[in-house]
Amino acid sequence: MLAMLLRHFSGKAGSMLDKIVVLKLPKRPSRSIGGTTLGSSKICDIEKFALLIQSCADIWSLKKLHARVLAHGFGCGVTLGSKLLGSYAHLGALSDSRFVFQRIVNDDLSLWNSAMVDYFRAGYLEEVIVLYRRLKLHQICLDGKTITFGLKSCTGLRNLFLGEGLHVDSLKLALNTHKFVGSSLIGLYSKLGKMDDSQKVFQEILDKDIVAYTSMVSGYSDVVDSTAWNAFGIASDMIKNKLEVNRVTLVSLLQVAGNLEAFREGKSVHGYSIRRGIGVSDDVLETSLVDMYARCGAYQLASALLKNSKGYAASWNAMLSGLTRSRESWDVVQYFSVMLLDHKVAPDSVTFANVLSACAELCYSGYAASIHAYLIRRTIPLDLVLATALIEVYSKCKRVVRSSHLFDQLKAKDAVSYNAMLYGYLQNGMADEGTTLLNQMMKECIAPNSATVLCLLAAFADQRDLVRGRWIHGFAITHGFSSDMDIANQILHMYSICKDVVAAKIVFDSLEKRNLVSWTAMMKGFLSSGQGDEVVRLYRLMQQHGEKPDSITLTYAVQAVSQLGHLKGVKQIHCFVYHAFMEKDAITANSMITAYAKFGRLDLSEALFYNLEHKNLDSRNAIISAYGMQGYYIKVLEMFKKMEEEAIKPDELTFSSVLSACSHAGLVKEGLSIFQSMTSVYSVDPQEEHYGCIVDLLGRAGYLEEAYKFIKLSMLTDKSSIYRALLSACRTYGNTLLGHIISKEILENGPQNPGTYALISDVYAQEGQWSESANLRASTNGSGLKKLPGSSLMESL
Repeated sequence: MLAMLLRHFSGKAGSMLDKIVVLKLPKRPSRSIGGTTLGSSKICDIEKFALLIQSCADIWSLKKLHARVLAHGFGCGVTLGSKLLGSYAHLGALSDSRFVFQRIVNDDLSLWNSAMVDYFRAGYLEEVIVLYRRLKLHQICLDGKTITFGLKSCTGLRNLFLGEGLHVDSLKLALNTHKFVGSSLIGLYSKLGKMDDSQKVFQEILDKDIVAYTSMVSGYSDVVDSTAWNAFGIASDMIKNKLEVNRVTLVSLLQVAGNLEAFREGKSVHGYSIRRGIGVSDDVLETSLVDMYARCGAYQLASALLKNSKGYAASWNAMLSGLTRSRESWDVVQYFSVMLLDHKVAPDSVTFANVLSACAELCYSGYAASIHAYLIRRTIPLDLVLATALIEVYSKCKRVVRSSHLFDQLKAKDAVSYNAMLYGYLQNGMADEGTTLLNQMMKECIAPNSATVLCLLAAFADQRDLVRGRWIHGFAITHGFSSDMDIANQILHMYSICKDVVAAKIVFDSLEKRNLVSWTAMMKGFLSSGQGDEVVRLYRLMQQHGEKPDSITLTYAVQAVSQLGHLKGVKQIHCFVYHAFMEKDAITANSMITAYAKFGRLDLSEALFYNLEHKNLDSRNAIISAYGMQGYYIKVLEMFKKMEEEAIKPDELTFSSVLSACSHAGLVKEGLSIFQSMTSVYSVDPQEEHYGCIVDLLGRAGYLEEAYKFIKLSMLTDKSSIYRALLSACRTYGNTLLGHIISKEILENGPQNPGTYALISDVYAQEGQWSESANLRASTNGSGLKKLPGSSLMESL
């Protein structure tokens, strides 16, 4: 009977399958009754089927082979079933994969684990969790592999709740100390920002290996606060335990060093890799090194690495990205040229995106257009990243028509490209077009995201457009964005900068949770409206709520107490800064340098300045301004000369303080020379205040006609304020003729403030034109203009 069945199966079933299956196996040899030959033949067929299953590259071929497997009676076998399950999953046929699993399923845990691994590798993370739950439902005992891949799936799904459930299961089975389970738990908690839990899991692992250590170090690579320093301690323990650090560990340590701007530690990691010969000619490690040095501002070392590199585009992109982040836009363009011409490295879309961002900062529309033309000539398709970067650069360079044309040509648009075009319209004062684009975005069912709302709020805040700002506030509430902390803070900032302190206070009070940005934005609103007492109240209340002030918050607090004339308040904040180890923070120190100078405590201003390790331009501007306020004009010029010797480029504020010092010191020659150097040496365009300083300088020295000619030659559109300065000098020196000419020019420009009318009236009186003087004062009183009396809030020292 057995022989008859075998002949029937071999003949009939085989011939039927041959008619429908193109892919055929070799003819099977004859079988013996004893079964020895039969068994070896079956094994041989199964092995051949297994090889053929692995070689299937598409679903159709796999299904034909599956049909033949079924026809040969191997459909319920675990060996071929596992192969089919994995192949179906790999090719994206989840339903067929499930069908195979249902036919071969049993209580063998290794089969379930194999299926979970196949589903995980194919990206079906939800299916892994389903199998895990079914395992528990069937009360099949779990092992470390089951929990490991379950945890990996929870990490991929970013589902902390499920992951914590698996953690509980591992504790029940005493698998939490297993190194693979522990590493997966570390990965789960670190990816979801639970580094404290990761640290606890790491400590529970009994036999820590390189995987466990590397998982912990990699977890800190995504952390951007001070806790990431722990990664270096873990790496040190790893070396002490005689575990060889591998490339993955080094890459993670370099990322931590870059995030923390820990130059010394990053350089040590680099030295370790060289000594151990790890990652030689490895593009990932090289890119990580360049990125680390760029983030630490060590561009010379990053450049040296690139000169000796194998020409990886990713490494150059890391350099360009670092320069873009630090707004060294000119250097981005220079390094791009070196990359293309000297090293012959082929750029990719990331390269072009970085260069286009630099062009946007520099407003190099021509250079951006040449890159655009290059992409067209090389038939390089404009993906959304490149197209969005081009839209941004054209918009920033005031070529909105071109960016709009490029935007309209995009076949597929997303929220990012809409945001770029939207910001372009708003940046160029085209609020109506921006509003229309927002409506178009919603009609095309592209949902505005938080970046859209933030973009609109920021633009309307910059334009001080309170009406549209309120409209966006309503839009955010209607579309459910108001609960977003960043958007709530931006709304608060918009009201504060538009000086609607009442609305800002309502928003602030309605916040369920407040972070440092919320407190700072509200403080800024009160400060801009002159309510220094409210700023001080908020500053104290914030500390009571356990929120630690940062440098910006402290700056607002210092400005508030300075506004109120409270020297004691500045000293109290200084004490806090000292105890919080923030005395070397440049931003905080600069604000206190200015505040102490206003109170006449130049000794404290100097002490703060010289205590700074890294004195930036703002620090130098602060001390120069402090010297100027207290009449130490020679020291102002000495500090300016020192800046020139140290090749520190001054800005508009520097020149304002220095020119003012020259004016008060009567240094006409020096002042004119410094003014000329603004454009000829430093490429700084003079503003109204700089022209005013020169006019005041010439006026104080009695060069009234020269000052008048200087005003006439200036490129300013509104010259009324500098005319007033010269008019005051004319009154002082009794030059009534020139004063009369200037008075007429001032009055022709329209209504002025009460002080200006009083000044012109005095000039008329000096000239003996008493009737004109009386008429001008009468018209001033009749118009309701009133000169406010002087006052002081300064407390006694």
